[in-house]
Order: sequence, then structure tokens, then C-alpha cells
Amino acid sequence: MNGAGGAPDAPLDGASLTWTCIRDTAGFRSLKTDWQTLHARCCRTNPFISWEWLFSWWQAYGDGRSLRLLTWRAGRDLVGIAPLYLQTEETGFGTRCRVLRLIGDGSFDSDYLGFLVDPAAHSAVVRHFGDGLRGDGEWDALVLRDMQESSPLPDAICNEAGRFGFPVRVEFGRCGALDLPPSFEQFLGSRQSRFRTKLRSLLKKLDQGELVFDDGCETRELRRRLRSLFALHQSRWKNTGGPGVFGAASKRLFYAHFVTRFARNGWLRLYSLRSGSVYCAHQLCFGMEGVSYLLQEGFDVSNPSASYGQMLRAAVIRDLIARGERQYDFLGGFSRHKEDWGAREGRTIHLVLARRNWRGWLYYNWPACRERMAGAAKRLLPKPVLDRLRHPSRP
Repeated sequence: MNGAGGAPDAPLDGASLTWTCIRDTAGFRSLKTDWQTLHARCCRTNPFISWEWLFSWWQAYGDGRSLRLLTWRAGRDLVGIAPLYLQTEETGFGTRCRVLRLIGDGSFDSDYLGFLVDPAAHSAVVRHFGDGLRGDGEWDALVLRDMQESSPLPDAICNEAGRFGFPVRVEFGRCGALDLPPSFEQFLGSRQSRFRTKLRSLLKKLDQGELVFDDGCETRELRRRLRSLFALHQSRWKNTGGPGVFGAASKRLFYAHFVTRFARNGWLRLYSLRSGSVYCAHQLCFGMEGVSYLLQEGFDVSNPSASYGQMLRAAVIRDLIARGERQYDFLGGFSRHKEDWGAREGRTIHLVLARRNWRGWLYYNWPACRERMAGAAKRLLPKPVLDRLRHPSRP
């Protein structure tokens, strides 16, 4: 489970739970109210396991995937959700395996995924889930990516894998978050001298009225600001020779869905810099429980000396501190750039479980086999041959 905590009620035993597997979009949609109630009841949860995020993701990316949305109830109350889908994936030697994944995984949009479970039902739900895995023959591998390190789910799933003899591999990802101090001056004081001077200079230009800092999320402006974010992001990546992420219609559709829903819930933090009516930079964030998550940004790169991206980030951090927010989360990946802003490195957890059949064995072991074969090829084949294999399109 990704986040439920606090002081739980009396634990529920497995006999008091009933479970259902939802396989169609209409069933997913109808779960909205109960899902929202459970999400609001769970402490230390996050927007990535909300109905708003995951249903929006399914609307944009669900084609070609088979829904396997598991729910558990105690009486009429929804107490657990395992948001999964099933898809066929190719592994080594052209083998096709049936893989269960978390809804949200597969498009490079989501972080901090997992199950959503009432803390009183956690042990019973996970045990039910393990029993279901053992008895369900339609999957070959289970891949649970980007779970928070603080979540109890990874250890619980590993225990279930051990109970039934499923091979399980634990991998780690990187993430970074900035713990916000009580004042912006304290934040500046913790930065390197040259970086601190740069930020002060940028904010002085902003405060002198050369640009306008927009921190509102008026519904009538959302569509225009989203289009501007897409354009600035694409322009920035095109300038560096990269493709950018907003070229795909599915990506734009996903953002159009979840941004509107997050705005209605008061979760959206859409920050912008503009000169008159022309936008120079955007940061698309969202937050709850004192944490703001930076999902995407875009800024005008035609005038690099203006440093619109840094100016906006400094203004955002100043605004979050003034609002009493406790954390600015950069999400997936960790780099020197994030460290310069004061982010501390964290980890996410990925699990790969395999069913005890030949497809599961191959899916589980293929990465190691591929690495060994690559090492052997490097030792045995001449460099020109290796170059041709790595770059077959080159003359």
C-alpha cells in the first residue's frame, strides 16, 4: 500500500472481506466515489494513487491493455484497491509473456504507485492478494514499479512471494525532494554563495514588475496555459535535439483529463511567468498534505540569459514556503541540478515476481541472460562487428 498510516482501527481478518475484479472501464468509472472516500481516509497518501490520476491515465493509455482492478470490501465499505492491468510483453528469443503491472506504469508519467488500503485491512488484503496470485493462471510475471520506500507494500509482497515460492527481484530507483524550511531566507542561506546570489538577482527582476508571477488556476485559463506549457516544453527539447514528451496525442489527452480533475479537488498548483499576455515559463505541480510534486515544466529558451526556468522555480519555492508547505518533491531521478536546489536523494522500489512456469522463468531471468550475452559478445567479437550490431542503420 502506498501511504495509508496513522492509528488504525482493529485489524480486519480475511474472512470479513469480499473481493471483486473489475475488468471494464465502466466499472472503473463507477468506483469513483468509494475510491475518493478511501483515499481521503488514508493518511500519508499521494495524488498518484487517486481515482483522478489513475482513471485519467486509463482513459489516455488503456487501449491494448486489459484491466484487472482488484477491490476488497468489509461489508459495503471499500477498504482495499490493487489497481492493475494485464498486457502481453515480448522477452528474449521472441517469447511473449503475460505481465501484470500497476495502472500508471508504462508511460513515464507516474511516481509513487502502489495499492490503496485501509491500514486496518492491510494484512488481510495483501494475504488475499497473494492467495489470488497463486490461484490465477493468466499471469506469468508481476511487475510493481515506483513504490515509495516508506510504503509497507514491498515487504508485504515479498513475504507473499516467499509463502508461495515465487522468485522475486528487488530493484531501486532514484528520486529527490527538498524539505522546505520555515522561511525563504533560511532556504537561500543554505545554498552555495554564487547560486544564492543568482536567485536573489532573478527574484529582484521579478519583484520589480518586469514579469508577472501567476499562481492561480482559474478554470477558464487552464486550457490556454496547458497549450502554452506543451509548446514551451516541446520548443525547449527541440532546441536540444530531443523529441519532448508532448508530441504524443495520448500524453496531451492524459494531461487534459487529470489537470481538470485535480483543479476541481484543489490539488493543482500551476505556476507561470508571463510578460503581458505572453507566457515565458510554467511549472505544473500538484499537492496535498503539505507536499507539492513537480510533474512537468517548460520555459522559453530563446533568451538563455533570462533564466526563466530558474526564476520561476525560485518564485515557486518562495510561494510554497509562504503557504507553509513542508516539501517540494522533484519526483523521479536525481541529478546535480536537483542537489543544487537542496534536494536530498531518496529511493523508490521496484519488484518483479515470476510465476513458476517457463515463461515466468524467462521473463525473470532474461535481463541477466542478456547482460551475460552482451559481455560474451564484447569479449569475442571484433569491434567493427560490435559497432555494426549496435548501429545497424549506419553505413
